Amino acid sequence: MPDFRGSTGYGSKFNLMDVEDPGGGGLSDVIKVRDYATQFVEKVGIMDYSYGGYMTLLALGESSDKWDFGIAGASVADWVEMYELSDSFFKSFIEILFMGKNLELMKDRSPITYVNNVKAPLCIIHSQNDTRTPLVPVLIHDQELQKGGKTFEFHVIPNLGHAIDDAIDLLLPALIFLKKLFG
Repeated sequence: MPDFRGSTGYGSKFNLMDVEDPGGGGLSDVIKVRDYATQFVEKVGIMDYSYGGYMTLLALGESSDKWDFGIAGASVADWVEMYELSDSFFKSFIEILFMGKNLELMKDRSPITYVNNVKAPLCIIHSQNDTRTPLVPVLIHDQELQKGGKTFEFHVIPNLGHAIDDAIDLLLPALIFLKKLFG
């Protein structure tokens, strides 16, 4: 469980390290941890929720040869589309993260840009009523996965927003996915 730059728990300076570089240095941190872990295990996957779900989708597309599976919850699949669908509060957050409405960087750091590179089996879990990370961009991402013949599962959790009320909503589909992959 890497605490990549931008994670909470190490003070405000560390927490802000992904500002102007979302999915850049943080993804490098995750890959370094993955490379270290391969000394001890045969298979390495990536799994997380919200911004970590975004990192999961991005990692599977940008560094597709490094992962044996991925599980992404409440993910950002397309920063540009998400910006258009966001309320004013979250638009402001995205503008801080991307140094304004930097469409070029937003496209470059969007998993949808790299969806055709995905090689590892993927499980995507998303809430039906998530206003923080809207469902529509994830649906479009999934359509592209399907067009490309990628191996993936998509689970929509009904009547749930961004916050996890009960961890079983996220963990059960993830565990079923892992059981199918590894028995």
